[in-house]
Amino acid sequence: MRYRDRLDAAALKRYANALNSRARAVGTSGTLDADALRGVILDSGGRCGWCGVSLMDVDFEVDHIASLHRGGDNAPANLAATCITCNRQKGDQHPARFARQKRAQGSDTALVRRVLAEHGADDAGVQLGLFDETPPPRRVLGLDAPSDDDDAPGSPPPYRW
Repeated sequence: MRYRDRLDAAALKRYANALNSRARAVGTSGTLDADALRGVILDSGGRCGWCGVSLMDVDFEVDHIASLHRGGDNAPANLAATCITCNRQKGDQHPARFARQKRAQGSDTALVRRVLAEHGADDAGVQLGLFDETPPPRRVLGLDAPSDDDDAPGSPPPYRW
């Protein structure tokens, strides 16, 4: 399907039917109609939910955030418009795992933040020490000035992504 400001009703109906068929095949709940699918697509604002790349006038896919094979349902809340690359890279991975990968690559979309928050993984960009009980303070690469203690002998090196 190609993203445009005006989506073809017949194409939306065919895509919704295809998603419904996949859901029925694995015994998952939820049925989409063309209007619900249009809402999911337009809610994306023309950007991939995972990486944020523009979807304007390019082919895109609708991703089940929690895949059908992992027990995700076929409801609009579990769907996101994504670029083909992200949808294929994610495949059947757990959504929090993929969101961590995207965060490590610099993506901070609303979908990535939502998935990480839902799964208690919003500290995904912080490297913890082996025996640390509390996470180290977050540092933004290039924005935080290094402290004088960073180069002190015996102090652990700061972990930066």
